[in-house]
Amino acid sequence: MKKPKVLFVGTGGTIASVKSKKGLIPEKSAEDFIKEVPTIASIAGVVVEEFVNIDSTNFKPFQWQGLCEYIKPFIGNSPKYDAIIILHGTDTMAYTASAIAMTLGPYIQVPIVFTGSQLPFGNIGTDARFNIENAVMVATQACKENIAEVMIVFNDKVLRASRTIKKSEAQFNAFESPAFPPLAIIDADGIKFIAETKKASDNFALDEKREIAFDKSVLVLELVPGLKPDALRTILFLRCFDAVILKSFGTGNVPDDLIPVIKEATTRGFPVVVATQFIGGKTLMGVYEPGQKALDAGAIPAGDMTSPMTYLKLMWALKQSGDLSELKKLMAADIVGEITKK
Repeated sequence: MKKPKVLFVGTGGTIASVKSKKGLIPEKSAEDFIKEVPTIASIAGVVVEEFVNIDSTNFKPFQWQGLCEYIKPFIGNSPKYDAIIILHGTDTMAYTASAIAMTLGPYIQVPIVFTGSQLPFGNIGTDARFNIENAVMVATQACKENIAEVMIVFNDKVLRASRTIKKSEAQFNAFESPAFPPLAIIDADGIKFIAETKKASDNFALDEKREIAFDKSVLVLELVPGLKPDALRTILFLRCFDAVILKSFGTGNVPDDLIPVIKEATTRGFPVVVATQFIGGKTLMGVYEPGQKALDAGAIPAGDMTSPMTYLKLMWALKQSGDLSELKKLMAADIVGEITKK
């Protein structure tokens, strides 16, 4: 069987970093350290490209958009590569992977795999080599099974990107999918994908002219006891933001004195999304009176979406929708497996 052709895209991060007087900085190119993993050549034909070489802390929305545009020609109706692996810093990997999933996920015909490491490639005990090898094994197995998902492969887990968060700054098992099972576990028996993993046949044909865009004026605000309504009102109506995500108490509960502010905002057509503060939690806003009041005031529930995906999806939806009613429908829709339908 012909070996699949895999494109590696370097973006920097810990995996590419070296020590300096100012701390770790990404200096090695992806090609530098991919050459140090000769084992992958036995299962895949490898091509390496460099998109950027930065700490993922500095990965911003315009770079999500740029990366989407960069890989779009490779993943559509006549893909140039059989799989794409994106090497990325761990701090914001879930955000970038969610951005790719939200914009390109419904159209991809090849697997897209994100990976990285908790220690630089050159360090003793690094997880970089292990994660790169696993990413290639997952990508090649996905090719055999005609799987077309955006995934994060880290340690021994294969996770749906749109459901993934970073859970630890130090553990090698750094990522989890709190509200959706892993797409696969990597062990001595190989890689077995669950039935819910998306196939290329599940996706639509890519419109090459389709615009990829994010509204960059979204505020995320974690509620705390005693937050003054006037403070929230000032934030909402500074004209600096186009929407706000309130990370609420419990299952979507909002203090009574903030409800009039939400009502005022939504009456003006200003979107207010209510998410939960809890990892793996979900908004069930009709359970308690404070949640129902926020819902009645026009708040949009985030369901069980992760924090990165709630943020990314709202940024994307603001560019797709013409009014608040349409935006509510988009936020509730399951587009790339990012939210559990009621």
